[in-house]
Amino acid sequence: MERFMPFYDDRVELAQGCGGKRSINDQIKKRNEKHVLIDISHKRKDEVLSHFPNIAAEGLKHGLDTTKQPIPVVPAAHYMCGGVHLGLQGETNVRGLYVASEAACTGLHGANRLAATHCLRP
Repeated sequence: MERFMPFYDDRVELAQGCGGKRSINDQIKKRNEKHVLIDISHKRKDEVLSHFPNIAAEGLKHGLDTTKQPIPVVPAAHYMCGGVHLGLQGETNVRGLYVASEAACTGLHGANRLAATHCLRP
């Protein structure tokens, strides 16, 4: 696979959050693939193992040496937000129960929900 981040973001592989995930998802769809590959084999083995010990250990469980082989990745949601319906004052249909932040279904959350919601808090 060839590098694709230069087509999406000036920060290339250092692009953050949703931008990186959207780029990966876009490439998976365009290429009709199950994943993209992250290759850190150009780094020293001790550096990879010290910075990413859990990823390296998990890779070995599946026969993948992350110090020598590319790592298959897919974007994934690691949180859920916006489930509880509420009124304009944060009230729910349960008397005395108010909801805020990631639990609230306000329609105000953008693509980067966790980063955006802290701006809504008093």
